[in-house]
Amino acid sequence: MSTLSYIKNTRLGSSLTILLVAALLFANVTIPAHAADNGISGGSATTILASMGIISPDSSGSYNLSDTVTRAEFAKMIVMASSYKDLVDTTSRSSPYKDVYAGHWAAPYVKIAVSNGLMSGYSDGTFRPDSTITLEQGVNSALKLLGYTASDFTGAFPSAQMNVYYNNGLSKNISAGVGTLLTRGSAANLIYNMLGTKMKDGIGTYAENLGYSLNASGEVDYAAIISDYMNGPYTVKSSDWASELGMTASSLMIYKNGSVVSASDVDIYDVLYYSQSKGTTWVYDDKVTGIYEKASPSQNAVTSVTVSGSEYTLESSAAFSALSSTGTLKIGTAVTLLLGKNGGVADAVSSTVVNASAAVYITETGTKTYENSNGSEYTSFYFRGINPNGSEIEYAANQDWIEPGDMIKISFDSNGKMSVGTAKSGSNITGTVDADLSLIGTTSIAANATIMDTNLGNYTATSLQRLDGVRFQHGDVLYYEASGGKVTNLILNDVTGDTAQYGVVTYAKSNESGLSVSGTYKYMIEGVTNTLTTPDRSLKVGTGAAKFYGESGTIDDIQRLSSVTQVKSFDAAYVTSGGDTGTYPISANVEVYSGSSGSYELSTIDAALEAYKSKQMVGFYYDKDPEKGGCIRVIIHQ
Repeated sequence: MSTLSYIKNTRLGSSLTILLVAALLFANVTIPAHAADNGISGGSATTILASMGIISPDSSGSYNLSDTVTRAEFAKMIVMASSYKDLVDTTSRSSPYKDVYAGHWAAPYVKIAVSNGLMSGYSDGTFRPDSTITLEQGVNSALKLLGYTASDFTGAFPSAQMNVYYNNGLSKNISAGVGTLLTRGSAANLIYNMLGTKMKDGIGTYAENLGYSLNASGEVDYAAIISDYMNGPYTVKSSDWASELGMTASSLMIYKNGSVVSASDVDIYDVLYYSQSKGTTWVYDDKVTGIYEKASPSQNAVTSVTVSGSEYTLESSAAFSALSSTGTLKIGTAVTLLLGKNGGVADAVSSTVVNASAAVYITETGTKTYENSNGSEYTSFYFRGINPNGSEIEYAANQDWIEPGDMIKISFDSNGKMSVGTAKSGSNITGTVDADLSLIGTTSIAANATIMDTNLGNYTATSLQRLDGVRFQHGDVLYYEASGGKVTNLILNDVTGDTAQYGVVTYAKSNESGLSVSGTYKYMIEGVTNTLTTPDRSLKVGTGAAKFYGESGTIDDIQRLSSVTQVKSFDAAYVTSGGDTGTYPISANVEVYSGSSGSYELSTIDAALEAYKSKQMVGFYYDKDPEKGGCIRVIIHQ
């Protein structure tokens, strides 16, 4: 499974003409340092595309570049990369298609993409927003933005279009071919490559035609545009922060973690950047809590710090003042780093100040050697986890009863002494998820809510779109926080199954000798073979599709997957059964193999589709029913 979809102990973590500067200042500039380009071409590509609103990270800071892109997601990407983006009205409540409801987040983008010929709907009056898109379909949309029309191509689609794609450098850093499902990374590469591509008429590049200036390397000079207009970072320390900056809160456009919010949503110790002339602020609440272990190159001239094993670069004088030898934060103490828009340290405070009371989902426990403020080493039990907003936290504490998967509550008294107990969030949340209405049953979910799914100390970010149609039962919600009548942070108890890994068992043998029972199992995940030995038990699993899981990221157990029977139809997004079990969505990270009886080779979904069309044997395997969060995890074809 891709590390972008399986997240364990990682930090969760715009018109385009003469008005370019103003538009960029209203963009969601969310560029965590840990969110590397991950295959997007060019060192500044992620920054540029995120600033334009073309890509954005999830609550964990991940861009999920290996995930397939849906038609709805691509509609937003292609519109935000065009001059039509200024026509987007996110407050519009019109329904462009019968399956794109008026309240659907993508409705305004779909409407503009279709009305301007960048995409099209289907003859049955649907758009199919959740279906995937192929490379050639994405290329066709990009070519239209470059000025090409249907009259420029002859022959069957997409041969001529793909020739232009390859000949003009649009394929740089994209390994996919015709028929391949487009991933978020490939879609981002396609659009980034398009920025530097000559228009069909040969007059300037696409970026220049949108009003961008280019630097000496021929890339969009994003930094020069944005830096002159943005002030910060500034640490929020009172509810009167706007007037302290010389602005009126009620007249500001405020973005927090990618969503438009009100001034009341800005919390103490958030970090913000602002433009007085544009009346805009960008707010971030990404924090890391842990033991202050090291200052580099020294605490007298600190430029970076190591907190709980990870190094962070300082990006402000406030951070230097707090973490240097003249500051109040000493090496060996627990601190909270307040991270800025680029993932650097914008400020730092004592962890007892920020986390006066906090819920923590435990991901790891053990013992570790620390250094106190006097430079002496000591060994202590520690626990690591995540707060409901997705921020990491680690403490050295004599609480050896805590285990991965626990949900705890920590609090501090006036002397900084920590108390630990079990976290409780009140009444449970049950009912069916309606992503369009942002509801779980009758419970309202905030538009920018952080949703984490967890199991055995593992966790992954998820979304209402991923959960759409899932029926929540008692026990599915471990913990939640709410504000203004809406849930803002939600921690789930293994609802999606996405924290596990999936693949095939290629060899399974149980050994029994007297009272001794053991087992040996070989398996493949993403085509890589590994072995699991169970010295004290045998697993009830044979060769074939399986789920692999264990505590805190390890694999120590295997479970057989169920097979869909009476398959009626299969496309790249869904498998439909002719029986009573209905329709199964296909996981964005589905594992596809060819072979049988333990002899398997990694394959592709395109190959599986061809096998299915050719009436060959194709098996579809799921972890649990879709209404419980399950989906097709493994496909095996002959």
